[in-house]
Amino acid sequence: VIGAYLDDDGGTWSGSAYFCRTTDGGATYGQIAKLTVSDAAAYDYFGRSVAIDGTTIVAGAYGDDDGGSSSGSVYVFLTTDGGATYGQVAKLTASDGASMDYFGWSVAIDGDTVVVGASIDDDAGDHSGSVYVYRTTDGWGTYTEIKLTAADAAADDGFGWPAAIDGATIVV
Repeated sequence: VIGAYLDDDGGTWSGSAYFCRTTDGGATYGQIAKLTVSDAAAYDYFGRSVAIDGTTIVAGAYGDDDGGSSSGSVYVFLTTDGGATYGQVAKLTASDGASMDYFGWSVAIDGDTVVVGASIDDDAGDHSGSVYVYRTTDGWGTYTEIKLTAADAAADDGFGWPAAIDGATIVV
């Protein structure tokens, strides 16, 4: 998955993401799908962060304004036809999202768990940052949210830039 967060299909720098696959052991890769979102708007920066695991793709749009200016969001896409097409199944936003959180600056996925960085969330001071963990058991029809912050969080830490997950371990 390749992000193109300055693509203009949905407005100036609305963003997009491309799904590519190899059929010759990695000698070449062909574009299979271009992912965009139905609520694309200028300066969403969709595709700034992307991740894939199996049949699920997640992509961040840290400039999305649903919770205030640049509060951010993350979109979840699933394929049911081996990757020929992907459909948007969820839009994740922070339950406590605020302007300039940059939720979606980083994303990671492992199975049914998505990790989202909000690197300039201000809970522990300006730009201290936080990470949200989302889990589903039904293909993203419903999900739970847990918010993580550093025990020693302080202003300008940028916690959540980047974040990674492998099984039961999250690294920020």
